[in-house]
Amino acid sequence: MERRDEFAAHLNARVRAMKSMLFDRAQYEDLLDQADLSMLIEVLLNSPYGHEMAEALTRFQGAAAVEEAVSRNLAENYRRLVALCRGREEIGGVSPVAVFFERWDLIAAKSLLRARHAGLHPRAAMAVLVPGPGMGVALLRELAEREDMEGLVHGLAAWNPALCAPLVDALAVYAAERDVSVLEERLDRSYFVEQAARLTEPGDDDCELLRHVLQMEIDRINLRIVFRSGDDARAARLVEGGTLSRRTLQGMADAPSAAEAMEFLGNTAYRELVEGLFQFLQSARFSPLERLFDLFIITYLKRIARVRVLSLAVLMHYAWLKYNEVMNLRLIAQGEARHLPRGRIREELVYA
Repeated sequence: MERRDEFAAHLNARVRAMKSMLFDRAQYEDLLDQADLSMLIEVLLNSPYGHEMAEALTRFQGAAAVEEAVSRNLAENYRRLVALCRGREEIGGVSPVAVFFERWDLIAAKSLLRARHAGLHPRAAMAVLVPGPGMGVALLRELAEREDMEGLVHGLAAWNPALCAPLVDALAVYAAERDVSVLEERLDRSYFVEQAARLTEPGDDDCELLRHVLQMEIDRINLRIVFRSGDDARAARLVEGGTLSRRTLQGMADAPSAAEAMEFLGNTAYRELVEGLFQFLQSARFSPLERLFDLFIITYLKRIARVRVLSLAVLMHYAWLKYNEVMNLRLIAQGEARHLPRGRIREELVYA
């Protein structure tokens, strides 16, 4: 235990140093006030994104250069964190660090599925694709160029069989229903449910923490099914293993309206999300709620990291903050390229 604590102390000191270089709210506001994409690029050139930004400008311009730079920086950042954690021991045959970072490869795979389903040109797709520690920008671009969903799915299965092989079996259902959520939910079950079930080492804080976060992610999936799916079979699509009880989810699925479904969250940990859910109902967009849920998890990890200073929470909190920063910078670049009002861009940002 002493050796593990020494390793955690060293790792967490490195992570805190990296955290100190993240953009804060004042810097985001300054970028919004500038309303100038060239100024954003200049800021990034003089930031930890400088190397990637300079390289991106040799091949791209404007928002595309920013997206390329921050995406490459994120993937490299995650690879660096994985390398730093190689000395961290496994617990009960499971590496919580490896399990956690596979979550970001899952997000990369899902972003590819959505882009292919939407029929985006590979160049346009790069504006919405998200890299992971095992899915770098070059591989993202290569897979985005697959001609159809079948080619993409087989490419993903070859890249990460443990995570993506179940997608192959779901291709026939996707072809019949033309619903990308069929593929997404197969990935979700492959990762969130199975990994949460593996993290059962009694008395280990890191395993318990990661398991709880995975259960929160399962709750996110179920809320998405309840609020986005209009079919009568949505109750059958709900994923087991989250913190929300089956009774609560069933009640939400059976509620005559989304507003009445939200009432079931009043006595749960997600009561803080109700206001955001109402905004979703008004705009009919789920993406703002996804960011709101990200903030909910970030806040939870921040609270745990302050109490358990040698736990995995410190690393997890930073990784989520880094991802959020990259999403914010991409949104600012895209908004300024499209000359959107500052208020509209700010609505999409998450200040963590």
